This record gives sequence, structure tokens and C-alpha cells, in this order.
Amino acid sequence: MNLIAPESYLVASQAERAAVVNGCGPGGWRVDLIPDHLCGLDISEACNIHDWQYHEGKDRQAADVTLYLNLCIVVLCHGGPLEPLRLGAALVMYRAVRECGARFFGAQR
Repeated sequence: MNLIAPESYLVASQAERAAVVNGCGPGGWRVDLIPDHLCGLDISEACNIHDWQYHEGKDRQAADVTLYLNLCIVVLCHGGPLEPLRLGAALVMYRAVRECGARFFGAQR
């Protein structure tokens, strides 16, 4: 499965990525409030790419849309009976990020 990611993410070392990304959620104690899965399906790589884009601070809307598209890619590639539920959860997650993510955009630069 090929997720959408900026070139800077693709060429970054594991150590460089680890310094920036933390899976789903804003980090700190709040990271546990937002799961790294949609109904049991691991979405942490999609969230890691989103973290990277937020860290770069270039285009928040593009980062959020990339997150949504990557979530859909993960769900559709996995398939199964939970696919409609997971796609709905991906949309809810996207809307939450659009509503609440502004204060985290570019915050770690």
C-alpha cells in the first residue's frame, strides 16, 4: 500500500522521523485520547505522515486532506465488512483535525 507523503518524509531517517512523529493524537497525555486505529485497523503511518506535514508547517489544509486520503487508502486496501464504518470514522477524524488542529500546525518548528 502506497500512502501519500512528501518527499522529505520519504527520505528522512528513522531517527529524524522519531523526533517529529507520534502516531495519532497531539502528543503528551492527550495522545492516548485518540487511538492509532479505526475499529482495530492500524492507521499510525497515516498519522505519522500528518505529524510530519504539521511539523513542516507548509500548508495545513493540504496536510489534513492528505491525512483523510491516506486513511481512506488504508481502509480501502484492507477492505472487509467494517469498511463502511471505518470510512465514516475516517471522515469524523478528518473533520476533528480540521476543527481542532490549527494550534498544533507548525508548533514544533
